[in-house]
Amino acid sequence: MRPLCQLAIIIALIACGEFTRAADIGKVVWPKPLEVHQGELAAVRVRGGDLAAVEGQVGAEKIYFYPNDPLTFTALVGADVEAKPRLSKLFLKATNSSGAESYREISLRTKAKAFRKESFNVPASFDQMTAETLEEIRREQAAFARAFAAFAPDKLWDGPFVRPVPHEASASSFGFRRIINGTPRAPHSGTDLSAPSGSEVVASNHGRAALVGNFFFAGGSVVLDHGGGLFTMYFHLSEFRTEEGAMVKKGDVIGLSGASGRVTGPHLHWGARLLNARIDPFELLKKISDHSASAAKRTASKPGSEHGAKRSYP
Repeated sequence: MRPLCQLAIIIALIACGEFTRAADIGKVVWPKPLEVHQGELAAVRVRGGDLAAVEGQVGAEKIYFYPNDPLTFTALVGADVEAKPRLSKLFLKATNSSGAESYREISLRTKAKAFRKESFNVPASFDQMTAETLEEIRREQAAFARAFAAFAPDKLWDGPFVRPVPHEASASSFGFRRIINGTPRAPHSGTDLSAPSGSEVVASNHGRAALVGNFFFAGGSVVLDHGGGLFTMYFHLSEFRTEEGAMVKKGDVIGLSGASGRVTGPHLHWGARLLNARIDPFELLKKISDHSASAAKRTASKPGSEHGAKRSYP
């Protein structure tokens, strides 16, 4: 067969996809430009036949990649509930097994999202802050800041996330713009789940108990570090079933629900955070979870939906 005829056949085979796999070995397949709405997550995937490591950065913030199959590294990026709509640059570096590096820059657009508004009143005593109360709040903020700053760089979670308490599916209360006693407050940075006092609260995934304690606003609180800057939070607990620094597995009981802290009744405030972004915890179920996995199977009780949950304050 003449060389030109052989070349024509190879080109035709490539066009039909016959040579795609062989051609991609050693080649890096970069992600397309990304969009993420306020309070949501997006996955960044880098693929290649000889990848040893992938690194990423947005501004001064490092993005943590992990291998999820022999050919792919994945990272999660999140937009804070109050992130300003803007266009950023995500810088990526891929390294193969020989140490050769490849670089790529992709756009990351943060988009606005319409959140619901709600207005309600609470007793005037809820708004009264003494000097001692303000100092307690400052200590609370410092404790949470330290926990969020000292995360495990490696991925600790595995597979789908699960809901921490049994409940019927309904819309999240995350991001609600609240007007309390006529005064606008900060947006709700978690979602309130119905949980009668004493309900078992389980870990949404494997992790380390980065913070366990009682606080002014959050009441009895457990913060789980899932690695790579990903956290879940469980507030207003009446009892703890884990200790700070302990490693927990998905589905382990970490506490009992209650009405501790600044609340109007028993429920569970469930929150999530990715690095400096406060995200809707339901994103963990939508974007990186199997919907069939649910903590609801742990009990035969069936409380009402989140719409019936008592509110966190503020």
